Amino acid sequence: MAYLFLIMALLCLTVKGYCGKKTGCYISGAGDPLLFNLLRMLFCIVIGLGVVFLESAGAQLAVEGGMLWICLCSGAANAAFLVGWLLAIQKNPMVTVDVTLTVGSILPAVLCAILFGEAISPLKMVGFVLILAATAILSGYGKSAGKGSGWMGGLLVILAALGDGLSSFCQQLYKQYYTEAGTQAHGAFYPKSVYHFYTYAFAAAILLLCFAGFAVWQYVGLSAAEKKGYVCRLFAPCKRPMPHIIIMAICMFAANYFQTVATNDYGMPSQILYPVIKGGCLITVNITAMLFFGEKPTRRSITGSVIALFGIVAMSIL
Repeated sequence: MAYLFLIMALLCLTVKGYCGKKTGCYISGAGDPLLFNLLRMLFCIVIGLGVVFLESAGAQLAVEGGMLWICLCSGAANAAFLVGWLLAIQKNPMVTVDVTLTVGSILPAVLCAILFGEAISPLKMVGFVLILAATAILSGYGKSAGKGSGWMGGLLVILAALGDGLSSFCQQLYKQYYTEAGTQAHGAFYPKSVYHFYTYAFAAAILLLCFAGFAVWQYVGLSAAEKKGYVCRLFAPCKRPMPHIIIMAICMFAANYFQTVATNDYGMPSQILYPVIKGGCLITVNITAMLFFGEKPTRRSITGSVIALFGIVAMSIL
């Protein structure tokens, strides 16, 4: 049953990736990534609140400090991932971004091994090395595909990978301390819907602060004539990509929820869940990039993807 939820999460992530790439095409200003992701988080909050009340968990929205800290860290990691990914996908081929994000799946596995004693076998270590090798191979794919990213493109991919990995680790912290399995050690239990609601609420708050700060900074530097109609110009770019933003919000919420079900309710280890998700996305991203965005496979991209898949298979063997 865990693999059924894993497959559903993979399908949602594939649709989200396609809509994310399309949304990136509408970015015309420095504040657009913040605005687009802020809107996405606001939609996720609405969805999350609806799920909270569907699960009759409204009374459990009053959470303790430890749970809030985990959700805050998760929200910050999600905000970093969202902005980093949306900018990285503009400067790098989709395949390069997706393989590099696979490196982020190593982070929760290593942290869980250190903090919670989830053993890492020698075969999994081989998988880690293969994934790192695949990332090194694909680091030059942008130039060979005529899409050089430069140091900024690489930095954005790293930011997205770290945000993704830390977000997954926060999910494991929630599992260890505030799920039914963790109540024996900690004594508190909060439903998945509450965790996701606060994660998106904190992510939205962080993005809102960043967007407001950017808007004020930009406004101060404008002339008197340019300040007229500034607010309308600031929000104008979100009109055309709005359908994609809404679909991304739905798919993002569903994918994260399904992953939480797989790991919390059915006990899928983090060392299997996140690498397999990334491996599946690697296949679907290759297909999506080729069919919809004209990113034709090259010898380098195929070699890097195959090595990454072998690494993911090695990590997924118990």
